[in-house]
Amino acid sequence: MKADFFKARKRFDFFPHPYDIGNLFGPWKRNADSHFVLKLYKLDAREYQDYYAHHLNHTLKNKISPEEEFFKQLWELIDTRIKHFRNKNPHGSDHEQNLIRIEKLKQFQKFLMGIDRWNARPALLVIEEKDKIIQQYINEIEKLKQQIIQLTQYEVKQKISIEDEHLPTFIDLMKQMRNLRLPSDRLLLRCDHKITYAKMISKYFSHGEKDIPVETVRNYFVEKDGDIPTKGTSIYPDQQLFEIIGKK
Repeated sequence: MKADFFKARKRFDFFPHPYDIGNLFGPWKRNADSHFVLKLYKLDAREYQDYYAHHLNHTLKNKISPEEEFFKQLWELIDTRIKHFRNKNPHGSDHEQNLIRIEKLKQFQKFLMGIDRWNARPALLVIEEKDKIIQQYINEIEKLKQQIIQLTQYEVKQKISIEDEHLPTFIDLMKQMRNLRLPSDRLLLRCDHKITYAKMISKYFSHGEKDIPVETVRNYFVEKDGDIPTKGTSIYPDQQLFEIIGKK
């Protein structure tokens, strides 16, 4: 990788930018790529974006190359170093250190993968990545298909029609059913959420051949302060036409 791609520390600069490469006595251009990697080893993954941007801005400002070329060269540098350390003698005294270096390089390589908007990496790698993404989408689509199949089991071709102007009468019966008790004194129907009843009525019943909005039904299932609803819709006595009475 060209040494000019990297922003080097100036000679005898005692207060350099933390991402500049080189040392107090000036940059060694022939080893600029090594200085870049050495600095990388010391960085936390959260700093990769800033480190990349620091040297990219230097490259763009000095019109050395466009970002795509900078990215390609940097990818090749990191990939080459990973291969270099993998080919080292696994029984050597520096094996453990090499494994740490490989891991750091792979972390930075993963960062590069995430910003490759040109698909500038090797074609085989890009194709493999795209295949994985496509497979993920296929799996997700299959899951959604199964969910649709499950949901359509509960769909009906025709809703149960409630006689026009008698929606309150029907809801009064539903509210009576909510309070029915078995001989054991346990409730026949148990549900902690009143919205369940509203959704069920809206989904499976119509009123005067028209759909019933969930909110319309929900307004009937409100808390009461004594006998007076604190909000919502009341059911008047002349609409309460039936009374459910248990058998003796």
